Amino acid sequence: MKDGFKHYFWKRFWLIFVPLYLMAIGNESYIVSNSFSEFEDYASFLYFLVFYFIGYGAITAGILHLFWRAGRNLGVLNREEKFRE
Repeated sequence: MKDGFKHYFWKRFWLIFVPLYLMAIGNESYIVSNSFSEFEDYASFLYFLVFYFIGYGAITAGILHLFWRAGRNLGVLNREEKFRE
């Protein structure tokens, strides 16, 4: 079951993460309208990129975990296990 979840997770992670991440950084004023005139501007740019990467990575992992659990409870993923046995 662990290998099944890992395969399920990494197959879908980037498909959900990339659009969420691009929408998040596209609407953040610290990233989009940064003048890069001082060192603090570069630091805030990097901070928000990493902050959103970690934050939206966790949100994506949570969404995929909920999808996995819902699929197991509804029987969608249980059908594949019955074929393997």
